[in-house]
Parts: sequence; C-alpha cells; structure tokens
Amino acid sequence: MITPYKDSNEPKVDQVRRMFNRIAPQYDRLNQIISLGLDRSWRRRALSYLAPYSPHHVLDVATGTGDVAISLVQTIPSVERVTGIDISEEMMRIGAEKVNDLGLSGRIDFDRQDCTATTFAAESFDAATISFGIRNFPDIPAAARELQRILRPSGVLVIAELSEPTNPILRLGYKLYAGQIIPLIGRFLSRDRDAYTYLPKSIAAMPQREKMVAILREAGFSEAFYHSIFPGTCTIYVAIKAEPMPSIPEEKIAE
Repeated sequence: MITPYKDSNEPKVDQVRRMFNRIAPQYDRLNQIISLGLDRSWRRRALSYLAPYSPHHVLDVATGTGDVAISLVQTIPSVERVTGIDISEEMMRIGAEKVNDLGLSGRIDFDRQDCTATTFAAESFDAATISFGIRNFPDIPAAARELQRILRPSGVLVIAELSEPTNPILRLGYKLYAGQIIPLIGRFLSRDRDAYTYLPKSIAAMPQREKMVAILREAGFSEAFYHSIFPGTCTIYVAIKAEPMPSIPEEKIAE
C-alpha cells in the first residue's frame, strides 16, 4: 500500500490523519485550484444520483471540511440530518465552523470515527456519501462492509472519487498533470511536500471502475454501478442495499 510518508511502520490511517490535519487550512482552496474548479460540479453530480432516493438521515464519510454535508442539507429537500465522520480533527473543526456560520449546527454534526469499524448501530442511516476520500481508506473492502451494515434496507451509498482516464491520450496528459504539476502546486501553496506527491499515487493504487463495483457487490450491496465523468478524472459509484427477503410462513413450507 502506498503511504504519504517514508516511515512504513506507521499505520496508514495515522499517516493520513497527520497529513490532513496539517493541510486542513489550505485544503478547500487547493482542491479548487488543483481540480481546475471542477470539484464542486463533481460533488453536485454525485448528489444528483442520491436525491431521487429522498434520504432523511445521511452519513457523510471522510467529510473533511464539511462541504458535502452542507450541500446535502441545502440541496436535497428530504435530508433532515447529516452526520459527518472523519479521522482528521482539524478538518472537522473547520467544517464545524462553516456549519455554525451557516446556522446549520442543529442539522449537521461531526464525529471522529474509523470508517472500517464505526460505533453506529446496524441500519442507522438512509444513505451514505464519500467524496474524494475512499482512496485514503486503509481497507476499502472492510469499509464497504461496514457501510453496508449501518445502512437501512434500500439504503444507498454514493461515492465520488478521482480516477485515471482510460483513453490513452487523455491518460498521458493526466499523468503529466497529476505526477508533475499537482505536486508543484501543492508544495507551493500548502508548504507540504508529501501531501500532493501522495495524491496521484493514492489514485493509481486504488481499485477503479469495475474493480470498485466488484468490491461493493462483494460487501453485500445488491446493486452497484459507476459513471465516469469526462475526461475520466472523476468516477461516481452508486450501490444499493437490498430489502430483506420476506419470510415464508411455516404452514406454507409444510404444504
């Protein structure tokens, strides 16, 4: 597994936590610059896949500074409450300030949780979202199983994540931008040499498209599919938890 620091003996979750705590103050601005302003439209597209399911209580995983949590309550009328979880206290502190400034503290709360083993009871949420965070999970299959556990029947999981283009020419351009230009921008603006060198490596290392769909299905989601947004640098995944099978009365079985 690729890690953002040289000390490979430190668990990835601790390395990622420290990295995001350091870059938290510049995180939002850097996202906009590095994505060429597309990150907001990508998030909106992801939420457009969720809106038809009319969820009431949504879990926003890897919530970061809370942009998706805020968008959920502002753009999807059915959403009454959002719980944002992350491993970075500093990112969530900034998110909580945004939420408070918008007067949304009664509808959005934050909690530090391990996405592979949360403290939530089974079937606690109508939906879950992950925006540009799943590549940082130390164990993606374990996280998928945990999300399937805490979603209610017919609950939906929507993931937006960076990806590599499949077109060879576009892929070449992406490799140049992600491998050379993004680290330079990140180093200049955040003063963090490791964080934005880690970014393209983390994208390359994670399962994408069909492989991610297979992980979601193996985790117990009855339906899963993906949609890549041109030029292929962002992919949205949607997975649905099945309704339980109706039980057959014993007298019917006896017949």
